[in-house]
Amino acid sequence: MTLPSRLGDTTLGDLLADLRRAHATGTLELIEAAQVHRVHLRAGAVQAVESSADARRFGDLAVAAGLASRTAVESAWGVGRDRGFRIGQSLVWRRVVSSAARDRVLDSQRLARLDSLYRVGDAALRFRSARALPEGAAEQSPLGATETFHGRPRRRDHGRSAADPARVEALAALGFERDPGAAPLRRRFQELVLALHPDRHPHDDSRARVDRLRAVIAAYRLLRG
Repeated sequence: MTLPSRLGDTTLGDLLADLRRAHATGTLELIEAAQVHRVHLRAGAVQAVESSADARRFGDLAVAAGLASRTAVESAWGVGRDRGFRIGQSLVWRRVVSSAARDRVLDSQRLARLDSLYRVGDAALRFRSARALPEGAAEQSPLGATETFHGRPRRRDHGRSAADPARVEALAALGFERDPGAAPLRRRFQELVLALHPDRHPHDDSRARVDRLRAVIAAYRLLRG
């Protein structure tokens, strides 16, 4: 697939959506003058994010979340370095945090880095064949569509107010108070179309059902336009 050469010509959300639909495996690079950010994808899903735009380390996040003291983190770092452990591994090994808590911190770290990339205004783009994942990233589950896209800016939102009455009405027609993101929107649309389709109601030719089906289709087209 062919991607734009500049981030300013699109949005990160649209790029990641295209790569997800293509089930792409590789590394999307956002190249700024002083740094290169990398989003590693496996079968279209975000597996890891490398960026210095959000430089908070695992230990900082664990302390901020109240999972460990600064002293415990520094002690675990010293012991872990001698044993070849990463800081999260060392904290689990020393029973300071559980494996589940460590995974939650890793997920929050990855999401924070992805958030920082959504704030990049422009950068050169390059998609490369799969590079080695950052250490430990292969152990994490890839980000789901909701985590990757929900509430993120997309090209279709440019120049369009979130309070646009037509959008508000269209969202209400699909049963939402606010934009839930592309994947939930598509699922709800498919559910409603199946529920209202004439094939499901061979003996019901009521105008109300037909009008409701047309309203659902029109609402989805407006929201996805």
